[in-house]
Amino acid sequence: MDEQIPFQIISYAGDSFSKMMEALQEAKQGNFDKVDPLFAEAEQLLHKAHQVQTDLIVKEANGENNEFSVLLVHAQDTLMNTILSSTLIKELIEVYQRGQQT
Repeated sequence: MDEQIPFQIISYAGDSFSKMMEALQEAKQGNFDKVDPLFAEAEQLLHKAHQVQTDLIVKEANGENNEFSVLLVHAQDTLMNTILSSTLIKELIEVYQRGQQT
């Protein structure tokens, strides 16, 4: 397995998480016009991370042997935490938006 694969997953997922947190901070400050563009960028980055993971899974399904390492485990952990965070951060942003409307 190319050692760059785990680094790609970590990089894309980490950048995605950072954009989500930026979006959350903007929502917290009431700057809702900045939230959607930041979250859209976060989702694009998350999609890239997920695509790298999917490519790895497809290769394994096609019989290519993938080497597992602590780095790959860390990459998977980072990706899954970012996916979970996406759901929770979206909910928090909605809470801030509803609070602004009242």
